[in-house]
Amino acid sequence: MPKSQTLRSSLWGLNRARLLTAVIVLAVGALLRITDAFPYAFGPFAMMVLGVAAAGLVLPLADRRGIRPDRIAWFQFGLDALLITGIVTASGGPRSVFIPLYVVLVVGSCLVLSRAGGLVVAVICSLLYVLPVLGRTILPVLDIGIPGENTTVEILTVFMNAGVLLVVAVLAGALAGQYHELHQDMEDQRKHLSDLQAFRDLIFESVGSGLVAVDPAGRVTAFNRAAESITGIRAAEAVDQPWEAIFGRGVNLEEARRAVSEGTEPAPRYEFPLRRRDGHEVPVGISFRSLRSGTGDVAGLIGVCQDLSSIKLMEQRVRQSDRLAAVGRLSANMAHEIRNPLASISGAVEALARDLPPDHTRGQLVEIVLRESARLNQIVGDFLEYARPAPMVPLEINMAEILDEVLLLIEHRSLPANLKVVREYGDTLPTRADPQRLRQAVWNLCLNAVQAMPEGGELRVSARSLRERGGRLQICIADTGQGISDSDLPHIFEPFFSTKPEGSGIGLALVYRVVEEHGGSIEVRSRVGDGTTFILILPSPDGATQG
Repeated sequence: MPKSQTLRSSLWGLNRARLLTAVIVLAVGALLRITDAFPYAFGPFAMMVLGVAAAGLVLPLADRRGIRPDRIAWFQFGLDALLITGIVTASGGPRSVFIPLYVVLVVGSCLVLSRAGGLVVAVICSLLYVLPVLGRTILPVLDIGIPGENTTVEILTVFMNAGVLLVVAVLAGALAGQYHELHQDMEDQRKHLSDLQAFRDLIFESVGSGLVAVDPAGRVTAFNRAAESITGIRAAEAVDQPWEAIFGRGVNLEEARRAVSEGTEPAPRYEFPLRRRDGHEVPVGISFRSLRSGTGDVAGLIGVCQDLSSIKLMEQRVRQSDRLAAVGRLSANMAHEIRNPLASISGAVEALARDLPPDHTRGQLVEIVLRESARLNQIVGDFLEYARPAPMVPLEINMAEILDEVLLLIEHRSLPANLKVVREYGDTLPTRADPQRLRQAVWNLCLNAVQAMPEGGELRVSARSLRERGGRLQICIADTGQGISDSDLPHIFEPFFSTKPEGSGIGLALVYRVVEEHGGSIEVRSRVGDGTTFILILPSPDGATQG
């Protein structure tokens, strides 16, 4: 706290003390008057006491005018010294019961003005107290209500009281110095603790993992921003709540507490699906550490929480990559081992078909053999294309033209009667990509959408530039078909996985790899009975890969 602010705060405290003192002095004077123990004029005494109370108005008036606090302090202490002298004089001078008011003033000045200031105020009070007595003793003056002349004892008493004031000033100054030093030390310690608290809070809130502190009773005592993001619960709502109210029963808190308190084994790590407040489930991993007090005693636990969604996705992608590598090797072998015999079989069947009469009953069987041979050849070709893709040739292209080409081919197929194709994109959609590879990916997605709507529906293709993501291109291909079940959804991009009886399981795997090779991403949203939406994010025209 600035020195001026501290002084101003002390003066306001002194004002409150001044008012309380004035009330006490006036009450004591009135009681003495009632009991005839106050033989002096009560009016001047009361006016002086009220003047002390009124002196408190100086501070707000001076503070409002912007006068420096140190100047206000000196003025008020000087005014108080004059008024106290008036009170002492009006109530008996050396015989006044209110002489200790000087002591109160000196002690107050030492606390507010430090040691030197208190000593100066003590000297002023001593002079104001001694001079009237000396004046009445040495020089004839007007009677001011004190009966009789001052005796030698009274004069000695006056000087002794003045000396006591000086001694009090010295002692109070020393104590005030220690008080100010202790106060400054306390302020420094408070600031240090405040800085440490702020530093701790900064670290606590900046940690990427969720941190949840729990007391021995199992109630949450701290909750950082990362924990809010993971759970969907605000810290203000989480604090003082039982652990189970936030994380359910996926964690055996007693087991974790026992493990960290004993320290004989690593605390167990828990992984479980956490249902957020919004209803979504996220995989969460939690490990625990002991939370100890300054004496070393266990004061609770601190749980370190992680959202494992990205890790699980990475694991899935690694497994998928491994499977893709196996598919590549298998496809290369299949191309050599199957394609050549298949071509021979197809040629032989076509030769046999030419020798059959046009209306021969075995002609249908021959057509089936030829059709299935062609399908098998297409599957082998897909495998080969997937296993050994041609090198990418990224170009500056207009994605709108590619979408138009794909949808034109789709519309010239034998579509269901009630199927509607909706275009929602502009004429110019710049991006940087391999047009051939990207055309194949969009074709596979649109063909899958059409096949998911055998009874008709709506194929909606939309695209737009995402300014908030550096101009990256977003393409959405949505259908109103059968949808994909929750159990099948995590596997649709895996090779050989297909929800269609006659599907090869290569089409979506190829789409996934094409998008990934372009530095993009693909997301699928589906609900059984409501249809499916594939969302592709492609690079910006300059080839950047902003997230």
